Amino acid sequence: MTMSAVLIEAFASLGLFMFGMIYLEDSLKKAAGASFKRWVKISTDTNAKALLTGTVATAALQSSSVVTLMALSLTGAGLMSLQSSIGVIFGSNIGTTATGWIIALIGFKFDIKLIAYVMVGFGGIGSVLFGEGKIRHIFGGITGFGLIFLGLEGLKESFASLANTIDIAALRDYNPLLFLFIGLVLTAVIQSSSASIAIAQSALFTGILDFNHAAAFVIGANVGTTVTALLGAVGGSGDKKRTALAHLLFNLSTGIVAFLLLSPMSWAATHVNLDQSVEALALFHTLFNVLGVIIWFPLIHRLTEWLKKKFNVVKPSATLYIQNVTFSIPALAHEALRKEVIHLGHEVCAFAVSAIHVPPEEGLKHHASIAKILEWDTANLSLEPLRRYTELQRLQGEILDYATALSKHILLPAVREEFDRTLLRATQLIAASKYIRDILHDIDMLNESDTREMEAFYHELRYQVLSLCMYYTDWLNGDNQAKEKLELLFKKLDISYKNSIGILNEMISDYKISKEMTAIFMNITHLTRNFSKALYKSIHAESSGV
Repeated sequence: MTMSAVLIEAFASLGLFMFGMIYLEDSLKKAAGASFKRWVKISTDTNAKALLTGTVATAALQSSSVVTLMALSLTGAGLMSLQSSIGVIFGSNIGTTATGWIIALIGFKFDIKLIAYVMVGFGGIGSVLFGEGKIRHIFGGITGFGLIFLGLEGLKESFASLANTIDIAALRDYNPLLFLFIGLVLTAVIQSSSASIAIAQSALFTGILDFNHAAAFVIGANVGTTVTALLGAVGGSGDKKRTALAHLLFNLSTGIVAFLLLSPMSWAATHVNLDQSVEALALFHTLFNVLGVIIWFPLIHRLTEWLKKKFNVVKPSATLYIQNVTFSIPALAHEALRKEVIHLGHEVCAFAVSAIHVPPEEGLKHHASIAKILEWDTANLSLEPLRRYTELQRLQGEILDYATALSKHILLPAVREEFDRTLLRATQLIAASKYIRDILHDIDMLNESDTREMEAFYHELRYQVLSLCMYYTDWLNGDNQAKEKLELLFKKLDISYKNSIGILNEMISDYKISKEMTAIFMNITHLTRNFSKALYKSIHAESSGV
């Protein structure tokens, strides 16, 4: 086989390996669903639990990048403390070594091609036969593992061919620092430390690299994986940037220590396994990550306090109209407040639409029918509603603070009457957002639904909320006909609410849904009706007194 053919085979095998990793990650995330994110959130209230959670989550999802980005998202949304996210990331560095162990213990010990074919066949057929729900994603995960092993087999074969065409002895004269740099750059480019480590294991297995060079390559890969977190923190909150910096500091310092102790750690790893094997390389990878955790774990609190002093910026005002308007002319100040409440209405609708997993920027523009909009892929929007609600609370707080201060300056009865109506409208919008916030958890459960009744209920919920928000946004934008459409929709929803209660009672008596799901359906139905009523009242606050 020519050199060009070998390189093409290696390139294709690496692509297959990486696609298998991505497919596995995606399948496992969908199989776990929102419940996995909730588990990560509630299992991080101490440093030890955060460390363990990061380790287990990374081993389960087979990707430190996924867990790191999840920690960044939860931190940015205010659902995980900075200290907890640091613990999770430290743990993810230990968890990511599981991939190397799986590859070492299976990929280089058995007839991996036969195993891969069985897994791809079994997983592929299962994905087709079980076309819906979590079971399909579990079979997808099996397929992903099979693709990973096929890619690994291709890497082994191509590296074995390379060993016959290059001067291996000359390679061993190079400084290990060069291979550390290659591992760092390669991982930063392909965004997968697992793929880089598989390359190092294949090169070691076929004799192209000696153990020290392969170990240096793995150290570089461990540092290179921080690029994913750094990119994920760009433009994010201060805590997201602090978390990414903690990840960089941990991996960089651990890499420096591991490289300085390369010889003794390599000796320890190879003598435990009695030879310079791929298992020894997996052990080396584990050893220096565990060493890093031993060094940094007692310093998590101090590191957190130090990081809190970094990336501190003054938050811009959440408001658009009232931040620079004084109370010297109350009528003008009230006009600014009225416009701000309109802004609040837009933000409440954007939050509600994101809660049903529809991108607000597209869903409220009437670019497509409601049915078409609801078909869009919304897999990456699970944390968006929480971020929006956090920002919405800031906006609400600033509006109420301004209104409280303005109230003391309003003396004219006519302005007072208008002010009271504006304030009533604002309070109804705040109530509307709270009703949606209270069903976010239930919506996530419906999003994972695997029964026809639950899916139908979820679709109807999304249709109702999106319709309400579309018409309400049109009314805010000055569409005179939107108010009539809204009133007709409110009446339909009121009738639908009464019918839904009857349908739910029938389903309960027929045991079509569990008691737990009955409570969820009742809660969502009730709160969605309250959301509708709050929007309705906010419209009529324009023409009525308090």
